Amino acid sequence: PDLYFENISAIKKGRYIDFNITIKNSGSIDASDVTLTIFDEDIIIDERDLGEFKFGSGVSLQTKNLKLKHLSPEKISFVIDNEKKIKELDENNNIANINLS
Repeated sequence: PDLYFENISAIKKGRYIDFNITIKNSGSIDASDVTLTIFDEDIIIDERDLGEFKFGSGVSLQTKNLKLKHLSPEKISFVIDNEKKIKELDENNNIANINLS
């Protein structure tokens, strides 16, 4: 498998963020037990089990009002497979940082 972020956008509203994200598998085999972890600076604020991604498939997520730990974080990070359980073709495309400052 090769999981990657296709699109990502986020808007901060006070101590909350709204975001839209698309994750795809461009590899030639399925990926199971896919997780998405969201960090406010270095603190995990959300972790989601996304299940299985067939090769060539993807998922789009939309979230509103996810509470941040910091009032004014410099960045929010989205990480696919934070625990590195999935052996991928390219692991360098599993992190997306959104700068909020």
